[in-house]
Amino acid sequence: MGALAKVESRSLPQRSGARANQLALELSMAAIDSDEATARQALASLLKRANRRSDEQFQARFQAIEHLFLTLRSMALIDELTTLYNRRGFLRTGTRVLETARRNGHGALLFYFDVDNLKSINDSAGHEAGDAVLVKAGQTLRSVFRNRDIVSRLGGDEFAVLALSSDPVGGEVITDRLHQAIEASNAARTPPYLSLSTGFARFNPEEPLSLSDLMQKADVAMYGNKMSKLLELPSPIAAQRLTNGSPR
Repeated sequence: MGALAKVESRSLPQRSGARANQLALELSMAAIDSDEATARQALASLLKRANRRSDEQFQARFQAIEHLFLTLRSMALIDELTTLYNRRGFLRTGTRVLETARRNGHGALLFYFDVDNLKSINDSAGHEAGDAVLVKAGQTLRSVFRNRDIVSRLGGDEFAVLALSSDPVGGEVITDRLHQAIEASNAARTPPYLSLSTGFARFNPEEPLSLSDLMQKADVAMYGNKMSKLLELPSPIAAQRLTNGSPR
């Protein structure tokens, strides 16, 4: 074997390792930063570059790797309890959606929700009951919002939704629809009941805000809603009924 052949032979493992590292990096970026369709496409493209064989053994390996890849992607972006996006999934996907909305001149609404009294439910009825309330919150949000809206559990008792909408009263309409859905759900189940404090912020493509800024504005609005419920006093008529022992 000539000197050049020996050098090339020794460099093969290095080049193979470098290519493997590059493939791993690209797959990692695709798993976190892309939507599922793009991630699948990237996986197929990268594996074809790595191994162009089309026999059954390779196809079986490909399917196994694809399953593992999508499972790891789901673990990185999806909340295990509710199967909604987690905080990372919401931030990654929401940022892309807002950028698209800005380019196309579309408005959007960012909703922030907090499950009321979750700590009390956990303390009095147990964490399984608290988890059931969180799952019900996720199911209720899914039923109210569209499939294309980004519904997420940010963590703990906090949820957020990003919905494309140019309707100037869309936030109020959706909030009313959500409250009706919660009332209907609570009427059909036993305690502990679901209650959500809500707030929303509008995205104006003419004066665009970042996803982080929108979340902060919606969070402030949600906190105001929660405080108003905590400080809410009964009306004079309701107070009189309570004093007289009459039902509200």
